[in-house]
Amino acid sequence: MRPRSSFAGAAIEVSDLARSVAFHRVWLPMLGFHRVWASPDRVMWSRGYDHFVMRQAKDGTTHGPGALWLAVSAESRAQVDQVHAELRDAGAEILQPPKELDYFAPGYYSVGFRDPDGVPIEVVHRWDELPDLADAEQVRVPGHGVSLGGYFFKPQAGAPPYPALLLLHGFAGHAHTMAGLARAASANGYAALALSLRGWLGSEGESDQGLRQPLDVLAAIDWLAKRPLVDPARLGLVGASMGGQVALLAAAHKPPVKAVAAFFAPTDLARWRAANPFIRDYLDDLCGPEGLPVRSPILRVAQIEAPVLLIHGDRDENVPVAQTTSMAEALKSHGKEVETFIVLGGTHFFSEQQNANARRKLFDFLRRHLNRS
Repeated sequence: MRPRSSFAGAAIEVSDLARSVAFHRVWLPMLGFHRVWASPDRVMWSRGYDHFVMRQAKDGTTHGPGALWLAVSAESRAQVDQVHAELRDAGAEILQPPKELDYFAPGYYSVGFRDPDGVPIEVVHRWDELPDLADAEQVRVPGHGVSLGGYFFKPQAGAPPYPALLLLHGFAGHAHTMAGLARAASANGYAALALSLRGWLGSEGESDQGLRQPLDVLAAIDWLAKRPLVDPARLGLVGASMGGQVALLAAAHKPPVKAVAAFFAPTDLARWRAANPFIRDYLDDLCGPEGLPVRSPILRVAQIEAPVLLIHGDRDENVPVAQTTSMAEALKSHGKEVETFIVLGGTHFFSEQQNANARRKLFDFLRRHLNRS
């Protein structure tokens, strides 16, 4: 059992953001932090789901203790509620009553308040491991030198042996993120393995944006193919964002899969870096210029043999749609079987209707390639 981290997140206000970045990048990477987001007025560093934000002071001058924000970990949601009750009774200024927040960490539930000097503080409970799901088997899957966590969903239709899907999440996600798609797959007659990539909740190792993660996926495919009632001749890979990138990279190793689908995946990391200034620091710190080609599926199209479906929103500012259109052109130029589905008005996060349309396209593609004898 890993010891519980007492640190959940922090933010500081700085007088000169560029100077502070230069200073903090000396020591933060030594502790496993990477710059994952940058804008003209703030920078976010992360270590897994721990986050550290630096904000540029508006007038170039910081304002003492009020410029600090701190989040510390609680052992349970009940403890968060208890802290709230005690502080409320003591007359503390409550900034936010206990509630779930869609933050950078899974299962985030917190209360916010100010101390007597005005410092904003959060007490937060976050998942330490993947939570149990009533409709899925929680599993441990061997990766490439690491152990990976995930959920196995049994098919709810059809007859054995069943086609099976391996589902991969995006950056800062985890197997639980893919549970909704896994349930839809189960309802459509597929066995589904929703997997946490290395470095994310439930899995060992460090996230590496597609360097070793494809090798983990190859090992997970072998594990899935050996599950009882699974037809090893009818396996598919589906990934979202970074998971789509990893799925395409894994497909270049020619695993025994009959179909690969990627939602809004980065495929050419050098061009992605040029198009999105907010991820440049992240890619530079984690990969370096020499590490971008090996992580770029567009440079591996000649090795991809399975039919490919690429799904993307035409208004995606995180991963521009050109990442999909150029990948499709490269696959076609090598005589590969590829389909694209461009979601009009879609950003990097689809609306409910856009997601429903994309899933219909996905399952149509999978039926044509995995359900045939």
